[in-house]
Amino acid sequence: MKVEMQPRRERTDLLAAIGETLRAERNARGLTLREVAERSHISVSYLAEIERGEKDPSSRVLESVAHGLEMEVSDLLVRIAVALEPAPVLPVTESLAAA
Repeated sequence: MKVEMQPRRERTDLLAAIGETLRAERNARGLTLREVAERSHISVSYLAEIERGEKDPSSRVLESVAHGLEMEVSDLLVRIAVALEPAPVLPVTESLAAA
């Protein structure tokens, strides 16, 4: 009998993926919350809540934040989608061999 395990992933829900992606993109560009919020025409507190996965931004807000990050909204959405991809399923023997 072959048993398969999925490696644990932290917070794989959509809101978490959006927030983590926005934070990663902002940090990669060396921008502060305030800078991105001002460029996006949203409040700093709202952007912080989105980054923490506490608020569900509309498509218009995501478009504004992408603009604030100086990136295409399509690129942002692709990066969010990648963050949502499930982890590969590994046979137990492979996951145990790595331990």
